[in-house]
Amino acid sequence: MEGELTPFRNENETSSQASSPRSGAGPKEDRKPDPTSLAWQVGLAVATLRSSPSGALAMSEGTITSDLRGAFGHVLANRHLGTIALGVLTAAYVLSGVYVVNPGEEAVVRRFGQVIDRRVGEGLRYRLPWPIDQADKVNVSQIRREGIGVTMPDHPTSIHPPEDIQILTGDENIINAKVIVQYRVKDPVDYLFRVAYGSDPLIRNAVKDALVTLGGRTNVDDLLTTGRPELQQALEGYTQKMLDQYESGLQVVNISLQEVNPPKEVADAFRDVASAREDRAKTINDAQGYRNSVIPEARGKAQRALREAEGYKADVINRAKGEAKRFEDTFAEYERSLRASAEDVTRYRLYLEAMEKILPKVKKYVVDPGEKGEKVNLRILEQR
Repeated sequence: MEGELTPFRNENETSSQASSPRSGAGPKEDRKPDPTSLAWQVGLAVATLRSSPSGALAMSEGTITSDLRGAFGHVLANRHLGTIALGVLTAAYVLSGVYVVNPGEEAVVRRFGQVIDRRVGEGLRYRLPWPIDQADKVNVSQIRREGIGVTMPDHPTSIHPPEDIQILTGDENIINAKVIVQYRVKDPVDYLFRVAYGSDPLIRNAVKDALVTLGGRTNVDDLLTTGRPELQQALEGYTQKMLDQYESGLQVVNISLQEVNPPKEVADAFRDVASAREDRAKTINDAQGYRNSVIPEARGKAQRALREAEGYKADVINRAKGEAKRFEDTFAEYERSLRASAEDVTRYRLYLEAMEKILPKVKKYVVDPGEKGEKVNLRILEQR
């Protein structure tokens, strides 16, 4: 019908539709044109000109300009929305480089796979977005546990089945052992790129190697009794040395020997030996107790005797000092008396000297007083 408006359609598309058979693969899809698209509006204007040239002359210039302005305005609006969306996506991409390192964690930042920051501390951090930079976080404060011969609660038996560890001691005895290892990450870079996906087997193999090596240097009696603490310390040092040689980034915190037992076939014999050893230890303890009770008592008696001797010594010294003081006082008094009676002493001395001269020249009589002790009158003897 003349004057009917039809949208602009491509001639190739029209000819292809006309040449295509009606019968074939199902019904055609009814496509509805989008009246907001620029192609539809331009096609509408061209179809109008083709259908009615006289109508085209009658179409005012303002109507055509208005239609074109509306079509291009819609395109500009869509372009503005696209710019906003692109800005939002860009901001989101830039902000994707923000990450948080939790307490107890450290991050390793890589740029195109190469490490640029080995240890990033806790807090809010930023790195360039992926795929430029990548941050790997490692918990360096967590104490990890691994059991050798023991099933750990966090390790299912299907993944880590318990294994029997046997040690050949230095005196050629076989001992079964069960060990629990506590360790942590000390170097995040070495841990991530060397053992991150195989730390458990590495720890187990290192401890087993240490058990075999150090157990061969120890006697069975020491392992079953007092040598266990020394063996645990040696295991820690040996295992840490191996982990450092492998550059594993792991640090051994503690190694605990849970069980050190002989095999079941010889367990009774070992128990008899242990019982005899306990009896021996009990006898030694009793002797030590007796010694501890007797020696202090003897020391007490010795101290008491020493104190008594010290007292006697002090008493004798004090008495000697007193007698010496008394003698000195008497001697001083005697000297004073001599000075006071010097004349009497001289007279007495002269008397004695005179008697020494006289007595040899005179007749002397010796008188026995007799049993009754009667006095004899010397004058009668002189008269005779």
